[in-house]
Amino acid sequence: MSVQPMEPITIGALLRRAAQEHGDRLFLIDEEERSTFAEVDQAVDRLAAGLLAIGIGPGDHVGIWLPNGADWVRAFCACARIGAVVVPVNTRYKAEEARDIIERSDAKALFMLPRKWKADYHAMLAGMAPELVQQTDGDLQLAAFPALRSIIAVGGEAPAGTRPMAALLSDDVEAVRRAEAGVTPDDLLLICFTSGTTGKPKGVMHNHGVIRQSTRVGEAMHVVPGDRVLAHMPFYHSAGLFMALIPALSLGAGLVLMPQWDPAQALRLIESERVSMFGGIPTHFYDLVDRSELPGTDTSSLKAAWIGGSAVMQETFERTMRALRLDRLLSTYGMTENTISTSFNAWDDPVEVCCRNTAPLLSDCEVRIVNPDTLADVAPGEDGEIWCRGRTVMLGYYKDPEATAAVITPDGWLRTGDLARFDAQGYLMLTGRLKEMLKVGGTNTSPIEIEQQLAAHPGIKSSVVVGAPDERLGQVAFAFVERASGSDVTEADIVQFCKGRMADYKVPRHVAFVEEFPRTATGKIQRAVLAKAAEESLRPDTPT
Repeated sequence: MSVQPMEPITIGALLRRAAQEHGDRLFLIDEEERSTFAEVDQAVDRLAAGLLAIGIGPGDHVGIWLPNGADWVRAFCACARIGAVVVPVNTRYKAEEARDIIERSDAKALFMLPRKWKADYHAMLAGMAPELVQQTDGDLQLAAFPALRSIIAVGGEAPAGTRPMAALLSDDVEAVRRAEAGVTPDDLLLICFTSGTTGKPKGVMHNHGVIRQSTRVGEAMHVVPGDRVLAHMPFYHSAGLFMALIPALSLGAGLVLMPQWDPAQALRLIESERVSMFGGIPTHFYDLVDRSELPGTDTSSLKAAWIGGSAVMQETFERTMRALRLDRLLSTYGMTENTISTSFNAWDDPVEVCCRNTAPLLSDCEVRIVNPDTLADVAPGEDGEIWCRGRTVMLGYYKDPEATAAVITPDGWLRTGDLARFDAQGYLMLTGRLKEMLKVGGTNTSPIEIEQQLAAHPGIKSSVVVGAPDERLGQVAFAFVERASGSDVTEADIVQFCKGRMADYKVPRHVAFVEEFPRTATGKIQRAVLAKAAEESLRPDTPT
């Protein structure tokens, strides 16, 4: 697989180029609209002009708290066009999680859908900032969010303290052109918050250079103009943004939008919209294969799919290919800090290679395998930590120089915390993780963050969260809990408590109560011992 350098370009310029080259092709496809590249380009100009009119300009941070949809794409492109910095906000967050991101990101404006599914996002905001409902005109002044000046409501409803997105649109294209002229590919584009081992999510900063690597992903999947890309991975996650939205924009493909994962709907869209490419974690493929309607679904439009997050048993891998009638199922490894897809299978790699999450490098960065103790390079075939250096590496963590210095060496090497080896063919083979991060359904989840939330329960003295194997999600949170004196808190109590304070994928699926934690001679908790105990307790033959 060749890795070629690409011309630097901004998101705004990329959309203009797509409008010129593919103007009449459909770009955004969802239940409510079907818009061409030319139509999206014009709509983005009008929204960008509106942002400028309310004081959003180059360098300002704008949160996007929306599910996948046409408005997410327009908001992203409009911000990028005028040099504003996008801060995606996870729609699965509960109030405290969202508060943390909106506040720490210094968001000056926030796009939001007041209500969706069972979530009342406006009520969450009003709970964080009660004075919101009393403000009607002018810039917001909220004690909880000192930087926030505007909340832009998407859809027909515009609750108190928000501006309707439709009323924001402006035809002052000249103002947009002036702002756009000052935007360069090296300007900050994105602060994507991702969970880390230190607890709170950290804001990964990237410039417009992410276009290069995202385009490589599309090219590795043989995407061409007129293809259709299924966009079910959320855009607040780097996989949805870098492996669906930007590749489609860069290569002239249609983006078939899904606001949330629904395997039955995914199959209907693959058939009705003639989807060419999609990807996901193993969970997505398990869900599709288990659908009773799959045998009667026409999946002949699919060229290929990518799979990431964890290795898959070869038997399962081949069963998935047969069930979906896929000629290609290519595996990939990557992380937000290194843009995405450090490695990606070549088109002709055999199944037995792809299913092991073993692949050649796709990124144009340098990659080393380093002994984490001696910091010396290891020989091919030996395990070590993956280190990366080059244009795909993040600019750093937002307002966190200490965390940045902990993972990026003075000479520019990103220490990934992931373990791998190079095989004789030069392919990167993932073998494990140095860090104790959980990966629930492919989403990084910090055990420390969950422990911090558990600490707020009056019936819990202390807790340790480890990963436990799960057939569908790959890994889930398992909490070992030491009760507070006199407490009779139950597993159901703890799960219910967590559901009200954190996103569902973070909620422990299993809880075990302990009198004390296993510790080393120096008093350090032995997480590895607990992880083994969690795994053993879930084995079918283990007595309960």
